[in-house]
Amino acid sequence: MPVSNLIHHIRNVAESLRPAERKVAEMVLADIDFAMRASITELALRADVSEPSVTRFCRAVGAHGLRDFKMRLAQSAAGGVPFSATDDAAGGEPTQIGSLLDKVADAVVQGVMHARASLDPAVFEAAVAALGSARRVFFFGVGAGSGLVANDAALRFLRLDVAASAFTDGHLQRLYAGLLEPGDVAFAISQSGRSVEVNESIQIAKERGATTIALTNAGSRLAWVVDIPLLLRVPASGMAADEPHAPGVSRIAHLAVIDALALGVSLGLGPKTLAKMRDAQARSDSDSAGEVKA
Repeated sequence: MPVSNLIHHIRNVAESLRPAERKVAEMVLADIDFAMRASITELALRADVSEPSVTRFCRAVGAHGLRDFKMRLAQSAAGGVPFSATDDAAGGEPTQIGSLLDKVADAVVQGVMHARASLDPAVFEAAVAALGSARRVFFFGVGAGSGLVANDAALRFLRLDVAASAFTDGHLQRLYAGLLEPGDVAFAISQSGRSVEVNESIQIAKERGATTIALTNAGSRLAWVVDIPLLLRVPASGMAADEPHAPGVSRIAHLAVIDALALGVSLGLGPKTLAKMRDAQARSDSDSAGEVKA
């Protein structure tokens, strides 16, 4: 009999699966969007298992095969219950809105503070120094979480007069990583650290002589590859973080670290650069005001 919500079911049975199948389960829960669109080869590569192991995993969680698994996964993602339902049986009532706001706020605060406590100050300073002296910086991230952070990071460093760009497409990441040289920085953003596209791009950048930085989870594969690993331990806090309606705690923690890095770089800027930045901001504000009047 098919389960009502495949995402919940995978989370509940993950520990009882065989080791290879468990690796697939963890990969799926870490990036549901990727799991819904990836081929069996891509799934196997990201989970670091064989293709037959992916097929066995699909059957182990009640699907007939990969196609049936993807269909059920998409249905669960589209119709998943809010994360509050894991604690409140009467979720969805108007009276629950206040408690939902409290839960999200608590999860975000706890996640950011926990991430802050896990970040090594010496590594953070090394990242600031590398970014502040870089000829150019390429930010790599995929998906709705890390891709968003990468784009935001590039914009923030552009405002500091740093030649920064963001790439969220795997093909473009590899292409531009191959153009990096000594003096450049490749900055990867991936909480799971298992993104094949990002990991390969960082490896290419490293071989080209660029300084590599990663904002990732402690113990991830990506953390062992880069020169400067910014390791965050973001707790799930019982919020069912793999559900599509759960608060994006890791994304917010990543944005907070990017803000801190940008501030650290700005503190090292000379007066001429600061004056240039203020002038650019003033022009931007003036243009925006003109558009509003028009």
